[in-house]
Amino acid sequence: MKKILFILTVILLVTGCASKRNTKKAIKFEQAGLYEDAANYYYIAVQKKASNVDAKLGLRKTGQQTLDRKLSDFSIAYKQADYKKAVYNYLECEKYYNKVKGVGVELNFPEYYKEYYEEAKGDYLNKKYIDGMEKLNREDFAAALQVFEEIRKIDANYKDVKDQLIIAKYEPVYRDANQYLDNGLYRKAYYAFDNIIKGAGTYKQSVTLKEEALTKGTISVLIIDFDYGNYNYKDVSSTITSKIKGNLSKTDNPFIKTLDQSSITGDIIQNGKLNMQAANLAGIKAVLTGNITDVRINKGKVKRTEKRGYIKEVTKTKNDKGEEVEKVNYHKTEYLEFSAENSVSIEVNFRLLSTENNEVLVSDLINLSKSDDMHYATFSGEKKKLVPGYWKNKDKKSPEDVVKDNSSDVNKLRDLLNAKKELKSTTELLDEAIYQSAQRIAEKVNKYNPEK
Repeated sequence: MKKILFILTVILLVTGCASKRNTKKAIKFEQAGLYEDAANYYYIAVQKKASNVDAKLGLRKTGQQTLDRKLSDFSIAYKQADYKKAVYNYLECEKYYNKVKGVGVELNFPEYYKEYYEEAKGDYLNKKYIDGMEKLNREDFAAALQVFEEIRKIDANYKDVKDQLIIAKYEPVYRDANQYLDNGLYRKAYYAFDNIIKGAGTYKQSVTLKEEALTKGTISVLIIDFDYGNYNYKDVSSTITSKIKGNLSKTDNPFIKTLDQSSITGDIIQNGKLNMQAANLAGIKAVLTGNITDVRINKGKVKRTEKRGYIKEVTKTKNDKGEEVEKVNYHKTEYLEFSAENSVSIEVNFRLLSTENNEVLVSDLINLSKSDDMHYATFSGEKKKLVPGYWKNKDKKSPEDVVKDNSSDVNKLRDLLNAKKELKSTTELLDEAIYQSAQRIAEKVNKYNPEK
């Protein structure tokens, strides 16, 4: 709680100081006759600290002077019948008035200026509206759109400007969409109509035509159980087929509709073979089929290796001068290292075939390998004292004995002592390989676009 109060106190001090600094700057600009600059600094000062009375009084004075100058510019434009300039000058005045009012300072904005503004606005927008309609009639949609957008920004409720804006913006899109539909570009048509509906609602026949584009552009895909060259691959085949169906059903592609082999009736499949002509007549546009050509599983054996090292013993003694020194002794010991690796690989080929002419629409060969390994060490003694090295005989010294008591070798041994001791099973690895293979196949089918 004390910490929060301290932070709040610091914030208040900082903002208070900032408010005072801006007030001082404002006073200097005011003294120089630069009222708009002064008003800006007074405004910032009030923003920083609403209770700054000097800043508020300064803003009321210099802010009014600034507003009066802007209103004078409006009056001159109005008297000269420059109604475009008058409209935008008034809007600037209104914006400035609201800005200052937002920090609690009310300026004097005489009501009669609004009457002049409404007159200027009426004249200006009427001419702009006529200009916009002429451009719309000439089918200059881009130019008309600019005009109606300007009118809407000034007065969103002016006449039927909202309707005219929709026509100027979406009529060219509507025409393009219809052309796509006529040319068999159903996906482009679908998304163009969808864009219109999102922005303009039920513009003309957009909803109906969007549905027509979807119906004509949808590819009904019959997924046949993948073949397997080896009976041992049967489970892999059924699993990968199932996962492909699942992945395709989850896509946001409205043009892919999957069909299950079990839902097919009639003469489409005879004696285990697919009748492409019958499938095409039944509305099936494509068939996805494939083959599990290879599955390899390697379950590695755990390799156990006895390693030689040292126990590091540090003792403290006093030398002849009575100073405390450390004495290091290394005692020969053994520890164990274990290593193993499991791996799997899978090879699948697939084809997406057109039922109309047996054309291969998409095909690929998927090769995936997955593996996992472990390499760790165990020691029955105190791990932090274990140091790597080599010794020839445990009971006597040898020139071949080596103690590797350096940070690099010691850290490597520590990593082995703390390494994972579990290995992914080949079943887990195979599941991962199947899942990723199915995912890749589904992605390739999903990305197929006959319009590209």
